[in-house]
Amino acid sequence: MALNGPPRRIRLRANSKLNLFLRVMGRRPDDYHEIETILHGIDLGDDIEVATSTAGIEIEMINAVGASSEMPPAEQNLITTAVRCLQAHSGIGLGVRAKVIKRVPLGAGLGGGSADAAAIVSALNELWRLRLDAQSLTAIAATIGSDVPYCLVGGTCLATGRGEAVTPLPAPANLHFVLGLSDVPLMTGDVYKMADELGPAPAVGSAPMSLALGAADVAEVGALLHNDLEPAAFQLRPELAARKQQMLAGGALGACLSGSGPTLFALASNEGHARQIASRVRQDFDRVMVATSALRSIELLD
Repeated sequence: MALNGPPRRIRLRANSKLNLFLRVMGRRPDDYHEIETILHGIDLGDDIEVATSTAGIEIEMINAVGASSEMPPAEQNLITTAVRCLQAHSGIGLGVRAKVIKRVPLGAGLGGGSADAAAIVSALNELWRLRLDAQSLTAIAATIGSDVPYCLVGGTCLATGRGEAVTPLPAPANLHFVLGLSDVPLMTGDVYKMADELGPAPAVGSAPMSLALGAADVAEVGALLHNDLEPAAFQLRPELAARKQQMLAGGALGACLSGSGPTLFALASNEGHARQIASRVRQDFDRVMVATSALRSIELLD
């Protein structure tokens, strides 16, 4: 298939997410874990410029935050996986050039790679004129990674299964967070392996958090923040437990690990409160950022 005219380009912002609630319910026969999680988008995102090319997959990644981590090689990048999945689905042999301004840290539990992959799926659906509907895009996204279907939707969602079954939830449009970032990543597989070794956590359901979000009760949301992977992450990185306590001592309404970590986040009552907390815990982390809600994971930049 060939496109008429010169290659077109699309520029997108791929926003990251926090897990306001995460329950792990055991290993599935396919070796994934059954989870129940409430995801909430935040305005920390990567900028991605996508263009078609005649063949091949070219990815340029620029570290925009000064973190010590190196950018992953193309073969280990979810962008490559996303392109190949769309090529296989559509039968199109066109290539892709992607330039990524990387602001979301790697291996941070913020879903940056999944957001990038979702942005590529969305961009190529337009650039390759595939005209795939939301259901088809979601099915493709699920083959790329567990968080990618959510990243096509964004906002606040309940995700179940291995994370691919996504249901939007009502929630406040503008929550305020403090992110405590680490330059040393935690690998998701290592955290889940440790969680399996530690055994099942006490069962906690997501319904109270869903109700608190729907009622816009920010204090209750803070009190209900929960992540079954915290004990495993804290076992692997003991300093994280103390850092969470520093966030709480700094006045947070609640604090929690996002995903498999190592990012910790604190919920604040407003922007000013978030900045106060950030100033109190800045010395405890490699980097501290204030973030607010993002209603969409993927935003068109031009």
